[in-house]
Amino acid sequence: MPVPWLALGKLVMTNLDTIVNVAKPLLTRKKVESLPNQTELLNQQISELQAVSLSNSEQIKELAAQLRQVVTTLRRLAIAAILISVVSLAAAIVSILMR
Repeated sequence: MPVPWLALGKLVMTNLDTIVNVAKPLLTRKKVESLPNQTELLNQQISELQAVSLSNSEQIKELAAQLRQVVTTLRRLAIAAILISVVSLAAAIVSILMR
């Protein structure tokens, strides 16, 4: 069992810089001293926040659709398992009664 964990740890450590770059915030962070530049920076940050929130809402919708499919599939599998159990139980009862 320790071998897969070691391989996973090695994989994470070799790609740590990539993981950190992906996890970094995508928003602009700068300190601005003058008022006109600050207004421009705020406008840029607002537009970035709007773009990120739109992207997040689209991703949430996709995840919700995928979750709905998973729940539906699990429900169908549960119904199938119940039906198989009922048939197996009926077969066992018939087998016992036929003795």
